[in-house]
Amino acid sequence: MEEPQGKGRLRPVATSLSMGFTAGAPFIVVVTLVQAWLRDGGVPVEAIGLFALARLPYSLKFLWAPLLDCTAPFGCRRKGWLLLSQASLALALLSFGSAGTASALSGSSGLWAAALSTLWVSFSSATQDIAVDAYRREDLLTEKMLADGSTAYLWGYRLGMVALSGGGLVAADVWGWDTVFRLAALLMLAGPATLLWSPEPAASLSRPRTLSESVKGPLLDFLARDRALLILAFVLLYRLGEQLAASLNTVFFMEAGYTKTEIGLVVKAFGLTATLAGVSLANIVSRRAGNMKALWIFGWLQPVNMAALTALWVLPPRLHYLAFFVALDHVIVGGAGLVFTVYLSSLTRLRYTATQYAILTSVMALPANVLASPAGWLVSSLGWPGFYLLGAVLALPGLALLRVLRRPAAPSPPAEAAAAP
Repeated sequence: MEEPQGKGRLRPVATSLSMGFTAGAPFIVVVTLVQAWLRDGGVPVEAIGLFALARLPYSLKFLWAPLLDCTAPFGCRRKGWLLLSQASLALALLSFGSAGTASALSGSSGLWAAALSTLWVSFSSATQDIAVDAYRREDLLTEKMLADGSTAYLWGYRLGMVALSGGGLVAADVWGWDTVFRLAALLMLAGPATLLWSPEPAASLSRPRTLSESVKGPLLDFLARDRALLILAFVLLYRLGEQLAASLNTVFFMEAGYTKTEIGLVVKAFGLTATLAGVSLANIVSRRAGNMKALWIFGWLQPVNMAALTALWVLPPRLHYLAFFVALDHVIVGGAGLVFTVYLSSLTRLRYTATQYAILTSVMALPANVLASPAGWLVSSLGWPGFYLLGAVLALPGLALLRVLRRPAAPSPPAEAAAAP
């Protein structure tokens, strides 16, 4: 396929950047802002850890992804679902704003309301992710556009995370949590604005005729390829340790002696530069050495990063210490995120983009979300240094599988043959 030039190449990359922003913003609400909000409300760390269960929609989105492949709200398969999920996200964030004070968490009813709002945000965000991932894959048709678009998407994703995590934590100290959640809902308007100048992908016009076809086709196609189960195991394990260790990062920084403003300004805003540097570095490594070699390099850097973070627990709380270890963390996590995103995209067939990508990302997120729920008890039992060292150990099985997958495999069957019963 011919590479688009000029504005024809810029528009898909710009769309990926904007869609990354609207995907990253609600995710950070679930993993960071809710943690700090609960902590300010006097909720114990064990209960905060249980809120990780509200992230399960990110792991289970493959269950309703086929619905997004075979239906077209408002006559547009991708843009229609994007609009519906973004409207739901805005309403879910506003539900936080109605009970955004710390006193609202003093009783069990307040905690249940917080849990339901978190689950609503998570479900709407996961649905948006399905539509965004499918749109990107169908909009970025050449290999170079996919690499450039994935980089832009991750840049936008991180910008969205910083806008709500760094800015949100600072705003919480100044204006309170109710204002923070209302501002978060306002940011979701970036999604519908993007749809105004982004066309429906041509590939989305041909969709499965039935829901049954949407379910069976992607599964049969993927399972027919060589080493399919080994690939799924690798997807499950590659980022397991890092995701578990990061599940309570905000609480860790607060208990290490840093204020919310310091975390917001240093951890989030300063970390953005480091993340973008890591994404750019990983793009260079992937292009020059190949993406499998890049997966190997950044795979080994992940346990090194988790072990290094334990130093913050023994060092006195100084901003330059925080800045150094945050920079290291964001460079490695950002680089690993890019090479893994490119790898997952390479595993999908254009015909089954939404469902196959949802299956792969669900497999990746499921163990981390489940193990994150008892994270508070792990901290109580092991202490913070032991918790992060456990994350480093859990990164090793994925590297062992990658060593096997780097060996040449038999070619995959054609998509048409793989889809046949």
